[in-house]
Amino acid sequence: MKESKILKITSYILLPIFILIIFLSCFLEVGKESMHDKERFKEDEFFKTDDFLSAYMYMLSDQTKNLIYQNSIYSSIKDGDIRICYNVVDKPDCSLSYLYNITVKNKCFLILYKNLALTNVELTENTNTIEEIKNFIQNNDKKVNIVNGIVESDNEIFSNKAIKYWELFNINYYSITEGGQHKENVVAESIENDYEAEILEDSPIMIEEVPDKREYFSTTINDFQIYSSYKEEVIYNSSEKLFEKFVEELGKYENILYTLTPVSVIGAVLFLVYLIISIGHTKNKEEIDLNDIDKIPLEIVLLIGGILYGIMIGIMFVVIPDLNISHYVFAVNLFFAIYFSSYIIGMVMAVTIIKRIKSKTFVKSSIILKIFMKCINLIKKLFKKIVKIILNLREILPKTWKLVLLIAGYVLICFILILMFEEFGLFLGLVLGAFILYKILIEIRNFQKIEQHLKAMYEGDNLKKLDENEFTKEFKNIVKYINDISKGFENAIQEGIKSERLKTELITNVSHDIKTPLTSIINYVDLIKKENIDNEKIKEYIEVLDNKSQRLKKLTEDLVEASKASSGNVKLNIEKINICELIKQSTGEFEDKFKNKNLDVILNIPEEEIYINADNRYMYRIIENLFTNISKYALDASRVYIDITKNEEKTKVEIKNISKEKLNISADELMQRFVRGDKARTTEGSGLGISISKSLTELQKGKFNLVVDGDLFKVELEFKTL
Repeated sequence: MKESKILKITSYILLPIFILIIFLSCFLEVGKESMHDKERFKEDEFFKTDDFLSAYMYMLSDQTKNLIYQNSIYSSIKDGDIRICYNVVDKPDCSLSYLYNITVKNKCFLILYKNLALTNVELTENTNTIEEIKNFIQNNDKKVNIVNGIVESDNEIFSNKAIKYWELFNINYYSITEGGQHKENVVAESIENDYEAEILEDSPIMIEEVPDKREYFSTTINDFQIYSSYKEEVIYNSSEKLFEKFVEELGKYENILYTLTPVSVIGAVLFLVYLIISIGHTKNKEEIDLNDIDKIPLEIVLLIGGILYGIMIGIMFVVIPDLNISHYVFAVNLFFAIYFSSYIIGMVMAVTIIKRIKSKTFVKSSIILKIFMKCINLIKKLFKKIVKIILNLREILPKTWKLVLLIAGYVLICFILILMFEEFGLFLGLVLGAFILYKILIEIRNFQKIEQHLKAMYEGDNLKKLDENEFTKEFKNIVKYINDISKGFENAIQEGIKSERLKTELITNVSHDIKTPLTSIINYVDLIKKENIDNEKIKEYIEVLDNKSQRLKKLTEDLVEASKASSGNVKLNIEKINICELIKQSTGEFEDKFKNKNLDVILNIPEEEIYINADNRYMYRIIENLFTNISKYALDASRVYIDITKNEEKTKVEIKNISKEKLNISADELMQRFVRGDKARTTEGSGLGISISKSLTELQKGKFNLVVDGDLFKVELEFKTL
């Protein structure tokens, strides 16, 4: 049966027909649903929907940005002091093609900002002034005017809901002038804008170094005069009409298609299984029948098939969608031609792959697989040779060769002594054996001494030295190397302690020296603030001085605290504290800061009370530092997880959040002093919070672990459970 040519030919012919019936049934069902959605959309009156309002307001917002940023590239004319820019290319801005494949036609607009205007109305003798353009727009169909933030429209949805889109017209930019002449307007990013503005305003020296002068602006809806109109007409994509026509024609055979679909599914499965089993089998041949195509390298067959499929896909998704309804018959014929051509190409590729697998030539017929298998075989041979060499070395040079030789020599000497002296020879052998045993015990003792010394080094004791005279010559070099290593470790530790002490003393001394003048600055700033100063500019300068001096004061305090914590110069009042209550209290105190960033704090704290031994004041300082980091660096509108778990030995506090900035920094680097996740250093932090928290945790006999996984920032605190 699997060798029947008639059955194979029948399968090859009926299989694509069955698949086509299944495909057309599914296509008809999807098409009917799409048509139903489209009809429902029409009934909802497109021009009174929120979708149209949103698209229209976004179009107007985009044009206001074009007016500010791109006015210099447009053709323009003058109307008194106002320069009228003409947007030559009128893109289909107000479009819902992503939903319904339609576009609003005949939109006109005029937007005024300061002495600039932008329009898409063609400038002629009848429309070469602002008033004439306004009249042209107002004489159009439906109008939407927004002047001084007030909407005037024939469409009630604009009057009622347009205010929701006012924030789209809030634009930050700076204007660049060079040599007294306006050069260009540029988008001002918020962080860069604040930073540059601060430099330009507060640093006269920096202004001289800037090659151009920048003036910063922020706009609102009240800064624009917008006049626009539209016609209640939409343009439907031509491919949409082809689709509708095809669905309509296919609907005439709906009952037939739905009746044939179950039969087609069963038939397609049966014919497909039969072909997989029968491919390659012919009468009077036991082996798989291979033709010329099956002898071509597999990569070439797949490459040609892929190119042909690429051409088919290009025709299907590029050529057919561009055809209009007048080419309907051609489009349908082209679709069926592409379908059957694709089936033939796919079947040729599938048949040759199945034949190669059945004949066990799949690997041999593939150039890439051949190379891959040769590489695998080469690696296997190389691995076997390496293993063989290792085994030979183990046989030739065993680690206990001296002991083996010693035992072999002892046995040989005993044998000779017994032969020569009989009972006396046996006695001599025993004496010699006792002497050899004594030597072995000495070597074992030497091993034990070295092991004990290495254990002491592992535990941090590098002061003791091994006496080379106490060891046999076989161990003298080893003892020398160990003593040198121990000396190096001790020197390195002492140098590290000395360096750390010097750094700590330097930080403490400098911080104290800064504090005295800084206190005077803060006091005098406070006195100046109490004076009755009318000059607003001076008030701004005083406010900057106050903020910066307070920040410097906080930094010096953090430096002193970090210095004390890292050196252990902190007096702890260790007592039994309820860690659950401390976390709840701290979370409540930071509630406002978390709400300002829309952070959702999820507490997972057991109802039972959990106690640990710690200093309540410094424990709160640790939690405060971590929560402050979250309020500064967590992603807005994200979640913060705080979990407390315990077992018989340990109590663990886990705090997790998502960082708003990409964390291309390791956890070890973040725990170092003055390191911040914000590499731009635009936030108010000092980079000491995590370092202080880690030192304080370890001083209280706890463990501080920081994990960075992508944008996930997780801190784990571990203490002994009481």
